[in-house]
Amino acid sequence: MTIFRYALIRGLRSPFSIACNCILPIALILIRPLWTGDMTAGFFFIAFVIIGGTLMMSQSILTDKIGGTVIRILAAPVTMLHYLVANLLACMVPLLFQLILICILGSALYGWSTGFSLALFLCYTVFSLASVSMAFAWHCLFKDRDTSLNSFGILATFMALLGGLFTPLDILPDPLQYLGAIFPVYWAARGLDAILAADIGSYVSGDYWLSLAAMLLFTTAYLLYGGKRRII
Repeated sequence: MTIFRYALIRGLRSPFSIACNCILPIALILIRPLWTGDMTAGFFFIAFVIIGGTLMMSQSILTDKIGGTVIRILAAPVTMLHYLVANLLACMVPLLFQLILICILGSALYGWSTGFSLALFLCYTVFSLASVSMAFAWHCLFKDRDTSLNSFGILATFMALLGGLFTPLDILPDPLQYLGAIFPVYWAARGLDAILAADIGSYVSGDYWLSLAAMLLFTTAYLLYGGKRRII
C-alpha cells in the first residue's frame, strides 16, 4: 500500500474527519440565513470547518512520528519530500471533495455564478493547502499527540478570532489586524471579503490575488520547515 493511500485511509477512519469533511459542511450550506441577504457568515464558518478537517486529517504524520513509523519509512528508498507530499495529498483529497460539494450546492441553492464559485473554490483550496502545511509544521514541534492536538485547537480558535472569521476585519483594531496577518486565516478572510464585495470582473484586482499569494507563501514556509528532519 502506498504512503498516500495508507494516510488517506487512516485519516478517514476517524468519525470526526467524516463530520468535518462531509456532514458539517452540508449542514452549514443548507442553513439558508447564513448565505442570503446581508448575511455572509456561512463563507467564514466554512473556513473554520476547513481548519477542523485539517486537524483531523493531519494526525497520521503525528502518529508516525510518535510511533517511530516515519524512521522505518525513511529507511526505505523514500525521501522526506515524497513522504510529506503523499501525506499532504491525503489530507487535501477530502478537503477538495468538501469544497466541490459546497460550490455545487451553493450554485444550486443560492444561484452562485460560475465565476463566483470558481473564485471561492480557489480561495478555499489555497487556504486548505496553507492549513494542512501549518498542521504538519505544528506537529513537528511536539512529541506528545494530545499536547499537539489540544494546543493546535487553541491556536485555531485564536487565529479565527484575530483572522476575521468570527469578527469582520474592518472593526478589529489595527494592532490586532497586524497580529492576525501573521496567520493564513487572516488572508483567507481577506480573500473572502474581496469576493463578496466585488463583481466577478474585479476578482483579478489587488486584495483577492494578494491574499492568495500570501497564503501560498505561508504554505511554502511551513513545508520547508516540516521538510527538515525535525519530524524525526
